[in-house]
Amino acid sequence: MTDRTDASLVEHIDMGAPASFVWDYDARRPRLSKLYEKSKTMQWNAATDIDWSVDIDPGKMSDELVARMAAVEFDFGTRAVGAFARSSPENRWLLEAHSHAWTVSNFMHGEQGALVATAKICAGVESIDDKYYAAAQVADEARHVEAYQRYLDKIDIRYPVATYLHQLLDEVVAHPHVDMTFLGMQILVEGVALAAFSMGGAMFGNPVIGKITDLVRRDEARHVAFGVLSLQGTYDDMDPVDLAEREDFILEACALMRDRFVPVDVYERLGIDVARAVAEYETSPDQAAFRSLMFSKVVPNLGKLGLLTPKVRAGFEKMGILRYERYVDSATEAGELAPGEGVSGSEHPFVTFRAALASVDRIAPEPVLQVVASGADLGVLAGIEPALIRLHVTGVDDGDWVVRLAPEAITYAATSEDSAVDVTLTMDVETWTDIVAGRKTAPAAVMEGKIDLAGDVMKALVLDSLL
Repeated sequence: MTDRTDASLVEHIDMGAPASFVWDYDARRPRLSKLYEKSKTMQWNAATDIDWSVDIDPGKMSDELVARMAAVEFDFGTRAVGAFARSSPENRWLLEAHSHAWTVSNFMHGEQGALVATAKICAGVESIDDKYYAAAQVADEARHVEAYQRYLDKIDIRYPVATYLHQLLDEVVAHPHVDMTFLGMQILVEGVALAAFSMGGAMFGNPVIGKITDLVRRDEARHVAFGVLSLQGTYDDMDPVDLAEREDFILEACALMRDRFVPVDVYERLGIDVARAVAEYETSPDQAAFRSLMFSKVVPNLGKLGLLTPKVRAGFEKMGILRYERYVDSATEAGELAPGEGVSGSEHPFVTFRAALASVDRIAPEPVLQVVASGADLGVLAGIEPALIRLHVTGVDDGDWVVRLAPEAITYAATSEDSAVDVTLTMDVETWTDIVAGRKTAPAAVMEGKIDLAGDVMKALVLDSLL
């Protein structure tokens, strides 16, 4: 239940949970103590560690991003938003500037939600180690809000919190069970934010927001690891009725984050046909792939907590995000858990393969392709469009292959002069290894400029869905 005071723009929320004192000050959770020490040494100052004197053009796309997008084939120009952007240089600038401001505005609003939620977590948790780290995170979140607020003041375009983000933050903060606030914020909201920040710096066209994004991402990686470490074991023997409530919350929150965060305010302000733009946003295959990418951290983290239950797995399969269970969870990626430690999120053969790559820096394509081809699920392959993909990995012998994806099988062969392909992916061996080890998603590597992509982007996404 909320009480809005529009005149002061203050909203009051009943957090619905009691606070706790912990009179035992002995450290009981050494991993959280280690994470807390790390947070103290990685503090930064939004006022002095960012160069605010740099001129910012919010409507300018990164030159590198423009060049990369020029080689990608997709139908952006046929859509309502694309037609608006292409109608004049002024409209293209307006679309970029306002989309940019809408995204950063909601980053800021989400960070304030994290600030309030983590303050509740700090008050409610029942170990001194959790309180120490949660308090450090509150300071992190305040710094994030400050940095984004300074940035938006500088570009002088700001948007209110998106309706569905507002709804989700209210639900997370007001839930009477602290673990639900923990789960909703640290695992779901922060997990999606971490994946978004992993691409945000590369998508933005100026060094100021790029620097902010890099600094925030560094903090968020610790925050999500905190959630994984603190919630481990919580759901192991939970009453089925209580567990069902968590399952429903996970599915509802993920569906909300995946399908409802559409920049409607931007369409309205710029006079774009809202109904058409929203329909195209919701049905576009490339947008669906991009939105699904936001869950590349959430799904493996839920697996580490034992929350990829049959019900959640079925829901994630329908949403097209279950495949991310094969990626590395945030606590393992941060070095706070050993590879393979804790609950296993999946029995997929690629999970075992990835665990063996935890400390590997370089691997050639062929052994990976062998695993992908031999372990391919024919049920999954049956629904794909055939694709011929050239995979060119530099810095390693025998790094140039053509992969044929078809409903009946995956095959591959060394690239020859007469090889005809739908799309070519070129990357160095370190990037390739990060992708196959589950440390990075291929779309994120494309956005960061670590993969050169030429040809049909949708064909490339077929291969990504199998890794």
